[in-house]
Amino acid sequence: MEPHKDRYVPADSNGGWGFATAIVVLALVLIAGVTYIHKATYKHPTDLTARSHGGGAAHAATAEPKPH
Repeated sequence: MEPHKDRYVPADSNGGWGFATAIVVLALVLIAGVTYIHKATYKHPTDLTARSHGGGAAHAATAEPKPH
């Protein structure tokens, strides 16, 4: 009978930490960018400085008069 040979090979389970860290950092950068763009460009619908598109006084002033 042959003597027992230990074949245990320890697992290298830390191989994905760099990739996971890169994904988390990318997500944080994207969240920061979206937040910055939103704060810089968003205007609440009741904000008086928000411009209306397609109607109102600006449209009436530039529209041609209708023939009778």
